[in-house]
Amino acid sequence: MRKGGVGLMLTREEYLRIPLEERLIKLPAEEHERAERLFRDLVTVDLHTHIFGSLQFDFDYDLVRQTGVTAFFEAVPVLSEEFPDAVELLARYQGVVARQPGLVVATRAEDIRRAKRTGQQAVMFQLEPQALGRKLERVELFYVMGVRMMLLTFNTRNFVGDGCGEETNAGLSRFGRELVRRLNAARVLIDLSHCGIQTSLDAIAASEAPVLFNHTGARALNPPCARLITDEQIRAVASKGGLVGISAIPNQLSSKPEQGIDDLLDHVDYVARMVGVEHVAIGLDNTFHDQVAMHRKLQAERPEEFRRMGITLAANFMYGIESPLEWKNILRGLVARGYRDEEIERIVGGNALRLIEEVVG
Repeated sequence: MRKGGVGLMLTREEYLRIPLEERLIKLPAEEHERAERLFRDLVTVDLHTHIFGSLQFDFDYDLVRQTGVTAFFEAVPVLSEEFPDAVELLARYQGVVARQPGLVVATRAEDIRRAKRTGQQAVMFQLEPQALGRKLERVELFYVMGVRMMLLTFNTRNFVGDGCGEETNAGLSRFGRELVRRLNAARVLIDLSHCGIQTSLDAIAASEAPVLFNHTGARALNPPCARLITDEQIRAVASKGGLVGISAIPNQLSSKPEQGIDDLLDHVDYVARMVGVEHVAIGLDNTFHDQVAMHRKLQAERPEEFRRMGITLAANFMYGIESPLEWKNILRGLVARGYRDEEIERIVGGNALRLIEEVVG
């Protein structure tokens, strides 16, 4: 498969001054038309996003509209154990959607298909687990509030198990197993992206439903980064019918000084070759803001966590996929690498839609 890219050696500010159309992967005319048709016609799903911006809601619907993406799983960033914070934030997010005529809250797969048919964009909600505390009955409450996916851990240990930033590798706790059963019963998707290796393997085995890593990549392509998953984890999640969502976070998919869309596509290729395109999806985990600047601030506050995670901030941005505005480049890159239409359909949304329908409804 030949590669496509827009290789640049620029600062982020210089890069963003380039018109969006000029940041797209260059394709021959026939492939360009094919990629444009696919992006226009296919249901596209981003399994992990932060399109609502900061907690102060510097929300720009026009930017979301310009992405052209059919559906987003919006991560509600509740990292404290304060239950009222989670309820308030979810309510505010629901209000943001309600005020935009082009957005709809989706709670099942058909809502996403309907959004595509009507020219709208669908938003589903994902929640961090801390807001549960140790009260499993809150799963059903968050379900009523629109949550359709829950992450089991963040980078550190919680009641459920170890995060990927722990030096230990403990498995799923007794409480974690009870939570998995509760999420299965409620028909909520289980995301393992920040889990430690053994915690994730235990959760895959314990779950009656397929699960997913919705924003990650292949550890084999950047071994120091603990946020990526091993071949064992990739095979395990695929064996249960689950998905690996490839992210676009700077300095996770690669440790090179220049990073971008080709790195994302390399991870797609790797997982597809290992377990098949039917287990590959997209979960960019990016924003419209300067992510590396945010990570530098976090690194200054939590240097030991970054060391354990094996993350070095070598690159300043992701060329060709720096924000959701460049989502179209994923399809253009897949076309450039020789993927067939039906394979592209699966990767950019079909696999996610299948999993949502199977687990959520």
